[in-house]
Amino acid sequence: MRVVVAHENLDFDALGSMVLAGKLFPGSVLAVVGGLEGPLKEIAPLLEDRLDLVPASEVPLGKVSEVVLVDNARPERIGPFRALVGRVPFLVFDHHPRSPGDVPAVGGRVQEVGATVSLLVPLLRERGLALTPLEATLAYAGIWEDTGGFSFPSTTPLDLEAAHFLALEGAEIPRVRTWVRPHLGPEARAILQDLLKSARVVEKGGFRLLLARAKEEGYVPALAPLAHTLLDLHEADGVLLILRLGREVLLIARSKERLDVARWLAQVGGGGHPRAAFARVKGERTALRSLLQSLPQYLDPEATLREAMTSPVEVCSPTTVREALKALEERGYGAMPVVVPLEGGGVRVLGLARRRDLKKAERLGLLAHPVEGFLARAVVLPPETPLSRAEARLKEAGGRVLVGERVGEGYRLLGIFTRTDLYRKRPAPEAPLGERILAALPEGARRVVLALKEAFPQGVYLVGGAVRDALLGRSGPDVDLVLEPGVRAEEVARFLVERFGGSYALHYAFGTGRVRLPFGLALDLAESREEVYPYPGALPQVRPAPIAKDLERRDYTVNAMALSLATLELLDPYGGLEDLRRRLLRPLHPLSFVEDPSRIVRGARLATRLSFRFAEEALKALPPALLPEVLATASKSRLRDELLLTLEEASFLEALALLEELGALYPLYRLRLPPREPFARLRPLEGSAKVWVEACLLLLLYFQEAPLERAQGLAVPKRLQEGLDLLLRAAKGEEVEREAFQKEPLRSAFLALFPEREGWLLEKPRFLRGRDLLEMGLKPGPAVGEILRRVAEARARGEVRTFEEELALARRLVGDGTLASPQ
Repeated sequence: MRVVVAHENLDFDALGSMVLAGKLFPGSVLAVVGGLEGPLKEIAPLLEDRLDLVPASEVPLGKVSEVVLVDNARPERIGPFRALVGRVPFLVFDHHPRSPGDVPAVGGRVQEVGATVSLLVPLLRERGLALTPLEATLAYAGIWEDTGGFSFPSTTPLDLEAAHFLALEGAEIPRVRTWVRPHLGPEARAILQDLLKSARVVEKGGFRLLLARAKEEGYVPALAPLAHTLLDLHEADGVLLILRLGREVLLIARSKERLDVARWLAQVGGGGHPRAAFARVKGERTALRSLLQSLPQYLDPEATLREAMTSPVEVCSPTTVREALKALEERGYGAMPVVVPLEGGGVRVLGLARRRDLKKAERLGLLAHPVEGFLARAVVLPPETPLSRAEARLKEAGGRVLVGERVGEGYRLLGIFTRTDLYRKRPAPEAPLGERILAALPEGARRVVLALKEAFPQGVYLVGGAVRDALLGRSGPDVDLVLEPGVRAEEVARFLVERFGGSYALHYAFGTGRVRLPFGLALDLAESREEVYPYPGALPQVRPAPIAKDLERRDYTVNAMALSLATLELLDPYGGLEDLRRRLLRPLHPLSFVEDPSRIVRGARLATRLSFRFAEEALKALPPALLPEVLATASKSRLRDELLLTLEEASFLEALALLEELGALYPLYRLRLPPREPFARLRPLEGSAKVWVEACLLLLLYFQEAPLERAQGLAVPKRLQEGLDLLLRAAKGEEVEREAFQKEPLRSAFLALFPEREGWLLEKPRFLRGRDLLEMGLKPGPAVGEILRRVAEARARGEVRTFEEELALARRLVGDGTLASPQ
């Protein structure tokens, strides 16, 4: 059983994310921990009949095989499911910053955006999944609430793109505003009045922090809207609300910039986003004193004029209004400083020649007059002036200040700062690529990689899909590691199990191993090697080699990248980064498909999962690889394995359609593209992924020209071949035994093919009862029990399968002389 859970006191982002996760992982149970937050309490009655939400207390923990955690990564906030951390795989989708103690996730996506919903929407779009208007509206409400209607500093382009998609899916935007921003109730209004009366601004390090207090004994409404109201009213940079609740104190912090309130409140046990955080403390006075004293050390350095100014600044010498206006218009400037050079390299600033002033002089016929008579006041500030001080000076300086350093009696001008510079967004410094890859890994994988980095100073590389998916902002439960000569798979496997627990299996002949850690992460280890193909389609011959040779044997450039754990340097010898940016699948060399035609199938799977396309070189390399003489020597087992892996994908039909479009499906497998309808009727199956794959395989084979022949050609297990034969017989109208279709995957395949026969299949089988024997004329007594016992034994051995056969056996038992017939 897969469970989707968020945190206690659900808000719109948490609930919307749960709904979207339920779409991405069909068949999941949406489990609610605790209650609903704020406005959600009022609209809960509208949702009960539309959303299948299950209280966490009703979910049997022993049956949970995987947890999808949304809008939260903290184990202490998931109620009873905390007991599963470290025992079953967790996928985490969360927009909060990582912090120590997070769930060791094996997949998902953690990224600091406005709302968790915005991380899930791209996956829905990739899979072509549609939403109902209610689902879209709930998800849109999640983004709207957590971004403050797209006005909070945490809002990103990803949030806007997600909102656009949800609007197209039918989100009712006017309803969202009603849900998320209801009218303030009497409790909230009373608290707001107290907060306004007590509000005061404290300035530290150029940061204006608003402090406001209130006391409440009863119901406490959602206070986030009040925090933002106060922030706007007082033109502060941040706000800290202090709400006394009996013996406890609730702290709610918001900031516009510079202050990471999550880190700031963490020192008193709080947490949250960089711009929104929360804490519960025992003593107000001690906590507040600690927070205010430490505030400067949690402030990002304030930007200065040197960082924000436009440089160099062009200047104008004293001249006429006509010449100055001409210079401004030619350069497209609104103003230029007029200066007089001084000895020693500095200048004396006479003022600012503004185009609007000179244009007015032109209208008055004063073009020939000296420009000095029409200059605005010039303000010159040092380059280290904080922007907060510079912004205040813009008003008195006509929207511009000059930036300069004192030289004798004048200045050396370095630049100019205008209102345009004030509102220009300065790009944040980007972390090195290796650090970004490491940060994009799921928490569990990141912990493992950091442990390996510490334990093995050289020779361990993160490779292939793990690197590719991290660069794409995706992740999965498997990690591939390559070990250069000198590092053995056995010592790495042993280290991981000793450090994290779990188990491992090694293949000494191939220098490979697989490690399974208790929290669900699987790591494939391979000692680096090179491959030589003795003939097209053959299995490769391998020998040890450095990492460069190992990457040489990969299939596509986007899979031929490696991250050195020692240096966090990305090895990209074939241009995989650029192909990743262009979303192209490019083979490493022209004979890649000829050497291994199964790479074509892998490419189709990646293309549909990641919305990639085959590069021109790949399309040209296809025909030689599909020649009969090449496929005759290809590994049949490898091709079959790639087909089964494709059937595990949510987009497997799209992958098969792409193979058909490429002209590869029939040459590789002798298969034709099946109709979509039966697969759409295939219901989510409980149990392993293998059951789902087998049900899909049965449907795929059913629609081929010679199904049983194709099943044999693909070396399908005998039991599946027998099941396929039963489906074909049922399609011809032959009599088939209902009991044969009661087990998976045959049951689901049957219902997908013959939905009109669901009633017949689900009808409870009729077994022989004592009443049937009495109706035959047998008298009550020990003989009735004896016949029922013998018939039950025959049923267990498979000797009788239907009620009619059981009845016939009972008649024989009565008539064989063992049990006397009634007189």
